[in-house]
Amino acid sequence: MDEIAEWPQMQDQAAPPPEPLRPLVKEARWASTQYAAQLIADSHAFYAAWTAMQGQAPYAVYHYTDAIGVNNILESGHIWASDLLYLAGSRELDYVRDLIRTRVGERWNATDPLLSEFCARADEALDPRSWTRSIFAACFCENGDSLAQWRAYAGPRGGYAVGLRTAVLDVDVGRYPPAHLRRVIYDPEHQSALIGGLLDRALGLLKTVDAGRLEAIEVVLEYLADHLAELVASFKQPAFREDQEWRLLLVADTAYPDEGLARVRFRTAGGHIVPYIPVEVSPAGGPASSPIAEVICGPLERTDLSARAIQLLLKKRSIAGARVRPSALALR
Repeated sequence: MDEIAEWPQMQDQAAPPPEPLRPLVKEARWASTQYAAQLIADSHAFYAAWTAMQGQAPYAVYHYTDAIGVNNILESGHIWASDLLYLAGSRELDYVRDLIRTRVGERWNATDPLLSEFCARADEALDPRSWTRSIFAACFCENGDSLAQWRAYAGPRGGYAVGLRTAVLDVDVGRYPPAHLRRVIYDPEHQSALIGGLLDRALGLLKTVDAGRLEAIEVVLEYLADHLAELVASFKQPAFREDQEWRLLLVADTAYPDEGLARVRFRTAGGHIVPYIPVEVSPAGGPASSPIAEVICGPLERTDLSARAIQLLLKKRSIAGARVRPSALALR
């Protein structure tokens, strides 16, 4: 409990440089081609810049939900990562797709057959809707007591924020596909710089190819799609920057009925059937292994009753050390 009480001080202390991010897409087919050496070097350069932009994750991030949601999370020991295409009516993907199209279009040159062919093929190959892999995301907020989030998820009936320890959350052990935590980026300049740098390095490789250029273009587009998956899943419009969002991301190949697709479940929301993957947050390896650090009861009457029920749920699930506290805010 003492450790949890010191979260603000922990975040202010000088932190060591973050560990290099592990790629969302682990099985990279382009890594076994004749262009692998240069593409791997380019990938390292991309992830160095991407890691620096992500920075150090906070001690905990928060998933806001209602009474039904918090009950399902604590009772089942899972949190849902939904297919990114279904979040916010897919408008987020439209935003990032347009950014990619714009950056690709800026590199088109009618007098350069190689660039013309690349840009023509890139329009479809770099559209997330055409990918055989599906991106799943569970959404969190860095602030566990945000008035905007309470208004969005609590309403007159109240809500809850489930705080998860990032050090336990972002691990590969026991998960297929593995889950990775990413900070959402809202700055358009940073977004454009990352996309542009990725494209320029890839095009630099194409310009060195003397023969088999069409094959090289296909390999490069596959390389770009694997890396753009990071940005598609982590870019949002600047208007949403106050959300301070983090996402737990999983990428699964859903083109065939294999182990990746077998993990996918389905729920209904907004008249749609939404694919999702349940992510384990129960203390499977013992009480200390649970990512759940605390549960905050949102602004509503008789929070003491809500807190008592949450404490019983945590005890039932053998989640030790997690605190339960009321919000310090009031809905108006």
